[in-house]
Amino acid sequence: MSEQLFAPCGLNCGQCDMYFATTADDDELRQQIADKWSRLFAYPFKKEDINCDGCLSGGRMGIYCRELCEIKPCAQARGITDCTKCPEYICAKLQKNWDASAAFEH
Repeated sequence: MSEQLFAPCGLNCGQCDMYFATTADDDELRQQIADKWSRLFAYPFKKEDINCDGCLSGGRMGIYCRELCEIKPCAQARGITDCTKCPEYICAKLQKNWDASAAFEH
């Protein structure tokens, strides 16, 4: 699997619902994800927001990753693509992200 499918936080974008919906070009799945994520993140996602080619792909970015995520901008500011390379690993931002991700998986 391409390294570009792993986000700085360690998320495997290739296992993300948004990535699945994008690669399948499935609007019904996009709407299901938008509804699910709206409940989970208390943000009004629309199906149009559910398009992502992976965090580091250089392609389309989902609205969460593009506008709401705190991890990628932090990693970019530090010149890294993998949080494990950061001297502050594991920081509060990363722990918050992991906690939210764990809630999402259940």
